[in-house]
Amino acid sequence: MLNEVKQLMKANPHYKVLLNAILASPYIERQALVKKVGLSREIFEGLLKNLEDRLIVLELASQAEHSVESRVPKKIYVINPEMEQDIRGILGKS
Repeated sequence: MLNEVKQLMKANPHYKVLLNAILASPYIERQALVKKVGLSREIFEGLLKNLEDRLIVLELASQAEHSVESRVPKKIYVINPEMEQDIRGILGKS
């Protein structure tokens, strides 16, 4: 699986940007993540879907902070805990 992550980053450096953003802000909301990485919506969606399909990034649902929005769960993202240390190593973070 680590070789797969390395190959993804080698093929498209935007994967590294996205993974770094999620590692820097675990449980980041989708809209905040889009703004943080600064990629076009199409590129962002494609990269994120690919990482989710490979279970590298996990999408979780969380309740909104405001009672008005509480019926609509917000989507948050985190690196798969089983892979987090290895991905930190690949990205040069400890």
